[in-house]
Amino acid sequence: MDNSASLDQDQNHCSAINNSISLMQGSLPTLTLSGKIRVTVTFFLLLLSTTFNASFLLKLKKLTQKKEKGRKVSRMKVLLKHLTLANLLETLIVMPLDGMWNITVQWYAGEFLCKVLSYLKLFSMYAPAFIMVVISLDRSLAITRPLAVQSSIKLEQSMIGLAWILSIVFAGPQLYIFRMIYLVDGSGQTEVFSQCVTHCSFPQWWHQAFYNFFTFSCLFIIPLLIMLICNTRIIFTLTRVLHQDPHKLQLSRSKNNIPRARLRTLKMTVAFATSFIVCWTPYYVLGIWYWFDPQMLNKVSDPVNHFFFLFAFLNPCFDPLIYGYFSQ
Repeated sequence: MDNSASLDQDQNHCSAINNSISLMQGSLPTLTLSGKIRVTVTFFLLLLSTTFNASFLLKLKKLTQKKEKGRKVSRMKVLLKHLTLANLLETLIVMPLDGMWNITVQWYAGEFLCKVLSYLKLFSMYAPAFIMVVISLDRSLAITRPLAVQSSIKLEQSMIGLAWILSIVFAGPQLYIFRMIYLVDGSGQTEVFSQCVTHCSFPQWWHQAFYNFFTFSCLFIIPLLIMLICNTRIIFTLTRVLHQDPHKLQLSRSKNNIPRARLRTLKMTVAFATSFIVCWTPYYVLGIWYWFDPQMLNKVSDPVNHFFFLFAFLNPCFDPLIYGYFSQ
C-alpha cells in the first residue's frame, strides 16, 4: 500500500470516528463526584504551591542581593532560584488549567488557546524536570571534580540556559498537534460537545506512539536515569573520600573546611530527586499502561486515576519544604 492510500485510509478512519461519536451523546463525559473532589484538591494545592514557591523565590532573591564581603552567590542558590521559578510556572499553568478543564469538561476557549495552553502546559512540565537534571549534574561535578567546576562559571550558566531552551523547543509540537473537534447531534445541525485534542493530528498511528514515547522519555525516563547516575556517583565518591581523608572534601581555598555544608547540599539534592521520582512515577506508570492497554480506563476506578494525577502536583509543593528543612 502506498503512502497516499494509507493516508486516505487514516482520514476515512477519522471521519468514521467523528460520525460514530455524534451518535453517542449519552456517553459524553460529565463532572462526577470524584472529579469535583479532584478540582477542590487541585485548587488547594495551587494555593499551597504558589504560596510556598513565591515565598521561597522572594527569599532567594533577597539572599542573592546581599553581597557578602569577598564572596559570590553560591551556585546552589542560583540553581534553586531557577528550580523554584520552574515550579512556579508549572503551578500557575498546569494546576489552574487542569482544575478549570475538569469543571467545564469540554473546551470553550477556542482553537488558539487550545494550542497555546497545550504548549505552555508541556513547557512548564519540561522546565522543572530539566532543571532537576542540571542540579544533579552540577552537584555531581562539584563533588567529583570541584576545582573544574569552580573555575568554570559559564558551565553552570550554559546548562541552565540549555534546560530552558530545550523546554521551549521540545514543547513546540503541541502547537501543531492540538486542535478543536466539535461533536454534533444526530441531525448534524447542533454542536453538543467541543474538545481540545490531538485527534487525527498524526498521519500514522506509530507517529503518535513515537511522539508519546519521546515526551515520556524526556519528561521522566531520561531525567530519572541521569539523577540516579549522578547521585550514585556522589555517594560513591563521598564514601571513598571520607574513608581516606575527610579534608579532601575542602572545596574552597579558604581556611574553613566545610564537609558538613557540602554533605547537607548533597542530602538536599537527593531529597529533591526522591521527591520528583516518588511524585511522578505513579502518574507515568498509568500513562504507560494506557498506551499499551486503552481499556485500562475501565479497569482502574476514577478516584484512583484522580489520586495518582493529584499526587504529581505534590512535587512543586515539596521542593520549598525540602530546602527549608535542610537550610535550618
